[in-house]
Amino acid sequence: MKNHISSITGAGRAFCTALLLVSAFVLNGCKDSFLDEKPLDQFSPESLLVDSAGFETAVVALYYTAREECTLGGVNFDYMNLGTDICDWGRPDSRGFKDYTLLNSEYDPVNTYWNWAYEDMIRQCNLILDNLDNPEVQLSASARASFLGQAKFFRAYAYNVLVNLYGGVPIVDHQITTPKFDFQRAGRKEVLEFIRKDLEDAADSLPVVGNVSDGRIYRAAAYHLLAEVYISLGMETGDDAFYDQAVSAAGKVINGEVGNYKLMTERFGDLTREGDVFSDLFWTNQQNRSSGNLEVIWSLQFESYTIGGGTGTGSSGNLLARLWGMEYDKIKTPNGVSNISSKEMLRGIGVMIPTNYFKYRIWDGDTGDMRNSPYNIRREFYYDNPADPEYLGKKILTGRDAKGRLVVAKEDGTLTGQILDTTRGYYPWIRKIDGLPFNDDVTLGATPNDVIRMRLAETYLLRAEAYFRKGDREDAKNDINVIRSRAHVKPITAADVSVDFILDERARELVIEEPRRRTLVRMGVLYDRVRRYNPASAATIRPFNQLWPIPQRAINSNTGAALEQNPGY
Repeated sequence: MKNHISSITGAGRAFCTALLLVSAFVLNGCKDSFLDEKPLDQFSPESLLVDSAGFETAVVALYYTAREECTLGGVNFDYMNLGTDICDWGRPDSRGFKDYTLLNSEYDPVNTYWNWAYEDMIRQCNLILDNLDNPEVQLSASARASFLGQAKFFRAYAYNVLVNLYGGVPIVDHQITTPKFDFQRAGRKEVLEFIRKDLEDAADSLPVVGNVSDGRIYRAAAYHLLAEVYISLGMETGDDAFYDQAVSAAGKVINGEVGNYKLMTERFGDLTREGDVFSDLFWTNQQNRSSGNLEVIWSLQFESYTIGGGTGTGSSGNLLARLWGMEYDKIKTPNGVSNISSKEMLRGIGVMIPTNYFKYRIWDGDTGDMRNSPYNIRREFYYDNPADPEYLGKKILTGRDAKGRLVVAKEDGTLTGQILDTTRGYYPWIRKIDGLPFNDDVTLGATPNDVIRMRLAETYLLRAEAYFRKGDREDAKNDINVIRSRAHVKPITAADVSVDFILDERARELVIEEPRRRTLVRMGVLYDRVRRYNPASAATIRPFNQLWPIPQRAINSNTGAALEQNPGY
């Protein structure tokens, strides 16, 4: 993990603050020329964006902003997985998409994701891109191309988030320096075409992967995302030629045309820990090429005890253990002694609960799947509090009482009165969240693990989907079997390939990594999959919930034109 990608709280934060102040002045200042100011601060755009060092500062700020996507739901929510086919909300209330009738134009995530995309990501990208056009900027051709490629990639990434949450949205492709109140929504196809163009430009401009910096965007990332966007365009337009383009884009990454990437099939990294190659992909300090991991295309960088190494104020790192981990410390021994948080079991708060679809159904018939091995999903647990030496290190035994409730059992099989809460406190533990504790604090439920955003295994699955959608089940089957072969699970036939099977395979391979909601939306199956596989949300979801509403505050402030709301809201 390279510190200069994550260290933004110093110069980068000052830069971002200066940008906000400059924007406020432009929007609210007087017209009298004697009040016009020439910014003298070193972090104003006029002073900073004049050479390579200045643009590097702006780009690092952009990486910081991209990483903030990890905490858009705060420390309790992952809205890209809650209320989908793989994840329930673990609290006894209606939040977390347990009740879809609460989804409206004032709902917190509806505003949070919109603001993150437009006010942070897209605004910063446009600032960089507009200033790159200044002929007086002192940059080499290679530096200019690299900054352009990174900014266009991130702008495309942000719009891909928007289009798969809200549908068609306003396209803002330059800085806005005067008040504007007449934004209009572009159609979904138009937005996808805009994303496609940005990614094609990024692919032409970005360098091939090298040893410059972990966490940096390289050409493969643009082609990986292009494959997904071409699939979306094929579905939107009905033009199968887009599927051919998706196959080609993914192929450039898979075939090594844009860098040496490969599926990891042999163990690597810290070999003193028990595990398998799949678990190695996700362990602390093993998500980047510097660790020998050639499978990851892009990962968001975290670092303990480093200024700017965490999210938000820098007080927290990768919070996946907190979100997805069960409340292990609430389980008591038969003697009434609670478990404790430890380096092996960081503190979870039981808010992201895998559905039975993920916990059981997708593994039926494939008992040898590496991704379901004890190194990757814990299904057995042990007492760990030295305060109870009688049970320390012993397996937690369970049984069903007369009312059918799961309770703790003693060693002799006698049932206790301690009821296990299977919705918050006792369920399979997906070990992608394991890692060393962030800042050595096991109670935070965080690690310094880098968050994987793109991995070659998904590139294979995207190409398989493109093949399938163009009617080529044979090649789709071949790509899926590459993934299944690494997992030591039986191959499938061409007849097995379907949208459902592709989604099942994505769940087995990419759970927690992928933003499942956006995957289901772009494939047009969110409503169907939630109805089938998420009983907690099935009763309230409606077909129009496929898309989120446009934030009401955006509609109300757009006084110069009608910003149309999505149907149903």
